[in-house]
Amino acid sequence: MKIKIKKSVILLIWLLLWQITAIIVNNSIYFASPVEVITELAGKVREAAFWQSIGGSLVRIITGFAVAFILAFISAFGSLKCAFVKEFISPFVTFLKAVPVAAVAVILLIWWGPKYLVLCISLMIVYPNIYANMQTGLASVDVRLKQMADVYKIGPFKRFIWIYRPAYMPYLLSSAAVSLGMCFKAGIAAEIIGLPELSIGERLYRDKIYLNTAGVFAWVAVILIISSITERLLVYGLKRLSMIPKPCISDVKTSDKICTNEAWSDSEYVVCADRISKSYDDRKVVDTSVMLRAGEIYYLKAPSGAGKTTLLGMLSGIIKPDSGEVKSGDISMVFQDDRLIESANGLRNLEIAGCVGNLSDELKGLIPTVDTELPVSKLSGGERRRLAIARAMLHPSDVVIMDEPFTGLDEDTKKETVEWIIKHLGNRTLLYTTHDTEIRIADNEMLIPLIDGDN
Repeated sequence: MKIKIKKSVILLIWLLLWQITAIIVNNSIYFASPVEVITELAGKVREAAFWQSIGGSLVRIITGFAVAFILAFISAFGSLKCAFVKEFISPFVTFLKAVPVAAVAVILLIWWGPKYLVLCISLMIVYPNIYANMQTGLASVDVRLKQMADVYKIGPFKRFIWIYRPAYMPYLLSSAAVSLGMCFKAGIAAEIIGLPELSIGERLYRDKIYLNTAGVFAWVAVILIISSITERLLVYGLKRLSMIPKPCISDVKTSDKICTNEAWSDSEYVVCADRISKSYDDRKVVDTSVMLRAGEIYYLKAPSGAGKTTLLGMLSGIIKPDSGEVKSGDISMVFQDDRLIESANGLRNLEIAGCVGNLSDELKGLIPTVDTELPVSKLSGGERRRLAIARAMLHPSDVVIMDEPFTGLDEDTKKETVEWIIKHLGNRTLLYTTHDTEIRIADNEMLIPLIDGDN
C-alpha cells in the first residue's frame, strides 16, 4: 500500500509540473496542458474511429511482434543445435542491428506500400533482441544437467521444459518486455510514415497537421497506456506458460518393473569396456578394461583425484574416452553432485528421470521427513542426496553407478540408506565409490583398478 501511495504522489507531482509548464508557456499550440489533453481524450473515446484506430494498430504491431518472437525463438534453438545455422543467421542479425530503420521504411514503401511496413519494421526491432537474449539463456544451461539427461535418456520435450526453459526464461522475459515497448515505438513511427487507414499513426499525424497539440498529446498518452497494458499481459502470459506442466505433482504410480533391457538379460556382462583411457594435461588418469557381471556389486577404490569420477563418467557415457570402447546396458547414476531439477519437487524429479513404482511411498520410505510438495531448492542437503539415490535406484536400469553417494549423510542415515539400496537393487549390477572406508554395501565386492596393474 505504501508503494502505491508513493507512486501516486510522484505521478501527481509530475502532473503538477506539467500544468505549471503549460501555464508558463501559455500557448496551447506549443504546449497543451493536462486539462486540455484529458478533455481532448474524453472527446475521442466517444468516436468509433478512435477504437478502430487502436484496434488496427494493435493488430499490426502485435502481429509483427509475434512473428519476430516466434522466428527468433526457433532460430535460437536451431543455432544451438547446428553451428551452420548460427553462422548463416549471424549476417542477417548484424544487418538488422546496423541498418537505419527510416531507410528501410522508405525502401519498403517503394516496394510494397504501407501494407507490410509495420510488420517488417517490427521484425527489424524485435528479432535481434529476442534472438541474442535467447542465445545467452540457452548458453547458460548447466552442462551437468544435460549430462544427467543423457544418462537417464530424458526425451527432448522434458529436456526443453525442465532443463532449457529455466535457463532461458529470465532472459526471454526481460527481452520480450523491452522488445514489445520498442516495437510499439517503431510501429507507430512506421504508421506515421506509411499512414495506413485506421491507425494511431495516421490519426496522430492528422492532429499534427491541424496543429491540434492536445490531440497529439492525447494519442501519446494512449500509446503509453496500451503499451504498458500489453507488456504486462505478455509477461503474465509467458510466466503462466512457464508453469506448464506444474513443477509439483502429488503422486505418480507406474509399472513396478525395474530392469527393462531384455537385450542384456541373458548376457554374463552388462558393462564391457575394452582398453579405455583418458588423459588430462598429458597425465593419464585412466587406462584399464572393465567387465561388470550381471547382478554383482563392485567397489572402485582409489585416492582422491586419482580419476574415479572420470572412469565412472566414461562407463556411463557422459565422458568420451581418448581410446577404447564402452558397451553397456541401461545405466542410472548418482553423481558426485546431486544434479536435480531445482524448480520441481522430489516426485517430479523422479518422474522426469523415468522412475517406476509407487514413487511417493518409495520416496517416503527412504526420506521419512521429506515434504513431497516442496521444490528441491528448499530441501536439505541430506534430503537432496537421498533423492538423487532414489532416482538412480527407481530408474529401470541394468547397472547402477554411484559416485560418492553417501556424502553429507550422518552415520545412522548412511546405514539406513545402504539397507534401502540393497532392498531395491534386485538382480542389477552396482558399481560405486566412496571415501568412507567404513561403508560397504556387500561383503563380496570386487575392486576395479583405474590403471591396469593397480592393487
